[in-house]
Amino acid sequence: MTILQRLAVWLDIRPNEVRNVTLAFLGAFMVMSFVILARAIRDALYLSTYDVETLPYIIVTVSVLSIPIVGLFARLLSQHSPRKVLMALMAVLAAGLALLWPLVGRSELIGWEIVAFYLWTALGTLLLTSGFWVVTSEYFAVRGAKRLFGLIGAGGTAGAMVAGNSLLWLSRFGLPRLVLVLIGIIAVFFVIQSLLPPLRALDGQEAGERTKTSMRESFALTLKTPHLRTIAGIVFAVAVATTLLDYQFKDFAQSNFESGEGLASFFGAFYGWTGGISLGIQLLLVSRFLALAGVAWALAVLPMVLMLGSLGMLVVPSLYLITGLRGADASLRKSVYRSALEVIYVPVPPLVRRKTKTFIDSVVDSIGEGLGAAIIFLLVTLSGMQSRFLSIFIIALSAALIYLNRRMGKQYFDTVRDQLQASGERAAAQAATVRLESRDLLSGTFTRLDLRSLIEEDLTPDDTDGKPDAKVTDEPVSDADAIRATLISQDLKAVARVLEQNLEWQDDHIPSLARLLARDPLVDRVIVALLTAGDVAVPHLASQLRSESADFVIRRRIPRILARMGGAEADDALIAALSANRFEIRYRAAIALVRRRRRNMPTSTRWDESLIWEAVRNEIGRGRAVWEMQKLLDDAEKDELVAERVGVRGELSLEHTFRLLSLVLEPEVVKSAFNGVLLDDERLKSFSLEYLEQVLPADVRKKLWPFIGDVSEYQREKSLRSLDDVVSDLIKTGATLFSDAEHREALKRVLEDEEDES
Repeated sequence: MTILQRLAVWLDIRPNEVRNVTLAFLGAFMVMSFVILARAIRDALYLSTYDVETLPYIIVTVSVLSIPIVGLFARLLSQHSPRKVLMALMAVLAAGLALLWPLVGRSELIGWEIVAFYLWTALGTLLLTSGFWVVTSEYFAVRGAKRLFGLIGAGGTAGAMVAGNSLLWLSRFGLPRLVLVLIGIIAVFFVIQSLLPPLRALDGQEAGERTKTSMRESFALTLKTPHLRTIAGIVFAVAVATTLLDYQFKDFAQSNFESGEGLASFFGAFYGWTGGISLGIQLLLVSRFLALAGVAWALAVLPMVLMLGSLGMLVVPSLYLITGLRGADASLRKSVYRSALEVIYVPVPPLVRRKTKTFIDSVVDSIGEGLGAAIIFLLVTLSGMQSRFLSIFIIALSAALIYLNRRMGKQYFDTVRDQLQASGERAAAQAATVRLESRDLLSGTFTRLDLRSLIEEDLTPDDTDGKPDAKVTDEPVSDADAIRATLISQDLKAVARVLEQNLEWQDDHIPSLARLLARDPLVDRVIVALLTAGDVAVPHLASQLRSESADFVIRRRIPRILARMGGAEADDALIAALSANRFEIRYRAAIALVRRRRRNMPTSTRWDESLIWEAVRNEIGRGRAVWEMQKLLDDAEKDELVAERVGVRGELSLEHTFRLLSLVLEPEVVKSAFNGVLLDDERLKSFSLEYLEQVLPADVRKKLWPFIGDVSEYQREKSLRSLDDVVSDLIKTGATLFSDAEHREALKRVLEDEEDES
């Protein structure tokens, strides 16, 4: 394994993701290089020409101008490919910089050139950053976003670090020449975007909803969608808090540095170091923190740090403290906050995201900055208040952010669940048409061996053969003794005649009727007779279902009857059957329980969700070899969970597990998750896994994950099992899979031969 391959395994980059991740990483590098370099240049030019007290005016101007510009950008995103729109933006941005470069480089500046450069780069970076993440979100589903956005963001922080540290020596050539560097960065970013593959086409429904997006529509969509409304609140509060903190930082910096070059070097070093810290956080912590703690906690880290640091600024204000606090703010916003923020956008439908993301990232962010600037103007510029007291507002905003982040945790889950459920009909239709030829869930078995060819279809009898050839016409049997004698006779026609008489069955008839469940040609008539007998048949059927020594052929047919009759005793027997030794008993008992719940039939007096979770744990703890080999003696029943089986190894085990989950979770959502796990739809599968990760207990999730995918190469290799272990597991399941020693020895020989060949 090469160094790059080892790096991909450690970073958990899947083979089909390498190209997109690499290009996204490089794109983030260029975007943040541009942002940091442009910010340092414009801040240095502006603060060396104007007093810091005028800064609120320029911030408000940016906020006002961003409204129509973002409206136009959102309209273009909803009408055209986001990648093409972003590339057009880069061309326009580079052309504007080329026009401003000679003006900024003049020896005598009037001042408007500095303002124009500030506005152009500020508005350009707003659109460039938002547009980049809109495009990136289109290439990654939810699971990939949580796993990879930290790494992609690391590209941005690496760019910030390189650009910031480069300013220490680039500033010696003069600030105007750095404008050419900005144009060069845009050119490289343009090439990177052109190498990305075409974006996935919108779904038919989404494509039909395309309209000329206006700022009013973006605002309305954001306002009426709880998920987007909370995102907007978070972005707004962070923008206000950061504006206040940034002013404090620049106020202290201007007090300690007099020249423009000194300020540029200080800002460059600051942005470089914070970029380096962000890079370390993103590479080492972000993805794992998002997976373990979730988006709500990831978003809450920043406000907690701001709150503590601002309390310190009120007590002991200093350049060192404000630099450390602003550095923590910059590092966390570029790493944990930015990654979590981009992840929570991903569950939003693509067209809605295109229409609203730039509005939130730019307009809402700019309005927040504008409000922060207004607070600074009123309290500092006009009233002469010391900037340290702005920390009071930052503390209040941090408290509000912590509240919003807690809400976002629930709304993120609700959005994932709603998107998954909305995809249910499409998933069911897809399941009915797709035919997969023995596709593995993990594309590589954990047993190291392909076991599909080891089971001959004639090892298990087909018990659906044989119905009486013609309707029975013999005279009815009415004598009680004759009825009992006929039920135990070998004359199928005579038995069928008795079963079709719609008799009032008594207690002493039930054992004989139950034994007839083993007679394949009579099964349907026997089931009707037992259902006609009603509750009188339940005690005996429940007893037979519970007994491991009872006839297996009879036991496996009892759940079908108890699904439609009996009270708490029948329900209790079905729950007990979930722990039966034979898979088919467990499988059919689960179907029966689901049907009883759907019909609102009486439940067991011992009913508790913990019983189902215990059954789930037992099922997923049986080992992959057993999981893949579990079969039924005849065709599996189909219920609301399964539209059409697709032939995946271990599908019956997976189906049974999800059916159990539907008893304790939302049935329709579980159905969509089941289809999402099986089908070749990356977006649907991603929603399915994200939903399951949110609702499953940690121990259940850990054991279930290897069966449904989304595991790293390291986890895959760690879970490989030796041949001896595989054979041992399969031999232990002989009661279900292999009826005699001859079959067992044949299996062992085949496994050994396959391993030798491999």
